[in-house]
Amino acid sequence: MPHRPHTVPRAAAFFDLDKTILDTSSSVALRSPLVDSGLMTRRSAALGVLLHLPYLLRGADHAAMERMGKQLGAMSQGWDSAVLEATVRDALATHIDPVCFTEALDQIALHRAAGQPVVIASASVSEMVRPIGDLLGADFVIGSEAVRDEDGTFTGEIASLNYADEKARACAALAAEQGWDLSECFAYSDSVTDLPLLESVGHPVAVNPDRGLRETAQERGWQILTFQHTARVRSSASKAALPVAAGTIATGVALTVAYRLWCAKRARASL
Repeated sequence: MPHRPHTVPRAAAFFDLDKTILDTSSSVALRSPLVDSGLMTRRSAALGVLLHLPYLLRGADHAAMERMGKQLGAMSQGWDSAVLEATVRDALATHIDPVCFTEALDQIALHRAAGQPVVIASASVSEMVRPIGDLLGADFVIGSEAVRDEDGTFTGEIASLNYADEKARACAALAAEQGWDLSECFAYSDSVTDLPLLESVGHPVAVNPDRGLRETAQERGWQILTFQHTARVRSSASKAALPVAAGTIATGVALTVAYRLWCAKRARASL
């Protein structure tokens, strides 16, 4: 049999995490395990929830994200980065099953069926995002990076807050590293703060968009999707099992056919 050369995908799909894949914020979903592990006090957990409430209800603007970034740094000061990631992984395995939008899982399955890598890009710190990304079968994860001292303890400062222009730059850098053409890539988000990322790809998708993003998406003719059904994703789900967990095999086939028809329609329209 002749050797078949490895084909590098030209496109990838970038997904925001909170309120795009998850039906809430990752920090809110994980607050109980963080309290149980001793990383967070109950008072800090309560303050964190209060800080996130405006975002969960209305969406985040630049000022809200800046406040959350400062609180993220202050709250994590003194945490051991390895312990944090281990705590999140243990929580996913033994305590919580993240509640995800089934439509998001279907979109992930669709892109994977098309041979396109899936990237989760979140403003949460990487130690919290990586375990969730592994659970969902993401190929790459991009999160905020907290400053650590020599023994891996967070200092209370954030080296890079992965949102807005910074998120777009991080995704563009990964695309360049992997050889993806951004004009062929997809990006999914619910928030106007991700406008730089959405503007950088050829296929921007607004998911349950906040007011600012909805207005922009309507003005520019971007695809707008409504995700409303949820399901718990258990830690036994693997990359191979994810399309089945997202729906039936028949649904996966139907999505693949729909994707190819959609691409053909776009190609005809561009002639």
